[in-house]
Amino acid sequence: MSEERRRYFRINETMGIGYEALDHTHVQHSEHTADPRARMADILDVVEEQDERIEHLLVELEDDHPKVVELISLFNQKLERVVRHLLVDSQLINRIARKMKEVNISACGIAFMSDEAIAVGTNLHLELALYPGNKTIETPARVVSCDQEEEGGYYWRLDYFGMAKGDQEALIQHIVRSQSIQLKNK
Repeated sequence: MSEERRRYFRINETMGIGYEALDHTHVQHSEHTADPRARMADILDVVEEQDERIEHLLVELEDDHPKVVELISLFNQKLERVVRHLLVDSQLINRIARKMKEVNISACGIAFMSDEAIAVGTNLHLELALYPGNKTIETPARVVSCDQEEEGGYYWRLDYFGMAKGDQEALIQHIVRSQSIQLKNK
């Protein structure tokens, strides 16, 4: 079987998908579904500004109220540790949490439903969890289509680009195996 032909086998199956827009300006969110990473970046910017203001005020108070300055400094350090811990936990949860989705997949691309719209041409970092076997493939992908569905949601179509040869071969083998199993079960 030719390599080209194997690349275009398509199957429907359920798999874990995680993605991140490489250019966050292309993802079209409502206020209620804003990207948590973008919100986190905004929060961290505000925290940094507040830290600078606190430091400035502490310098002004240091001579007159050294105990108050020490107390505020300790509280600020404690708060920074808590924020840092929460940030690490948040990143770990985001890394682990992949959404299980019904997909239509080939070695060249993937299509699936999403709750959010995304601009055609947006580049994504895509993470696919293949089951069984828990093989994870990470690849860049580009949005080639995003259609609003009558039932609600958006149907995304993505093309992979720059996928590692080993990952592409693993994906092709997974698709061929899954297709074989699906045909046997018919």
